[in-house]
Amino acid sequence: MAGEKDLATRLKEWLSEVSTSKFLTMFEPERSSLRDVRIGQARYISSRLQKAPDDSFVQFPDRYGRHTTLAGIWMFLARDHEREYLVTAFGRRQGKAVNRPAQFEGLHVSLGNEYSVRFSPTNLDYLQKHIDKVRDAEVLICHNHPRNFLSDLLSPVIDWSPLPSKIDRETMYRFKYDVIVRWLASGNFQNMRFYLVEAGELREILLPPIDRIAAMLRAVVWTANSAGWRGP
Repeated sequence: MAGEKDLATRLKEWLSEVSTSKFLTMFEPERSSLRDVRIGQARYISSRLQKAPDDSFVQFPDRYGRHTTLAGIWMFLARDHEREYLVTAFGRRQGKAVNRPAQFEGLHVSLGNEYSVRFSPTNLDYLQKHIDKVRDAEVLICHNHPRNFLSDLLSPVIDWSPLPSKIDRETMYRFKYDVIVRWLASGNFQNMRFYLVEAGELREILLPPIDRIAAMLRAVVWTANSAGWRGP
């Protein structure tokens, strides 16, 4: 009986997280294609990732564009994997604005299990050095969610698409918060973009967990009330 209650509780929590993430994805773009992709280079990236061992680096023979690099990672992560992968690509923008073109020289890949994947110490060390030393650095952080019984069961009902977990969103929030702190201290903005591949589709993760958003809204309201603002 205790086991059944525990399973029911976990299922309830999972369904609550799914519904919350589904709501947040209304404000996040889902990609069905990418423009200006060099297919040969993208296939090269995908094939190298298929052969790459855990916690290893892949150096490109030339610098590849943002969409080409992302497309190659997408090709690989969209395969029917039984575990999660974390692929981190390292590049540099051609200017300070975040929408400027970027060129990438290589990437790192980590292998996880069916439900999670972690940043390895090697990856984090290289990431730290890259954003410290490279002016106008850009980093693409991509991972996948493998198929599972519940996603297969619910996909016909709720139009399943890439759904970032609460941990995915919290990780993105913490990294981007650190980027903002560094930017204010140094004036050098390092762009970090987070992507999830699930059910063959690609989504950029832009929003933090819902409890973070609620806390931010409460802080705004408290600040406004403290300043005596009463609206129009």
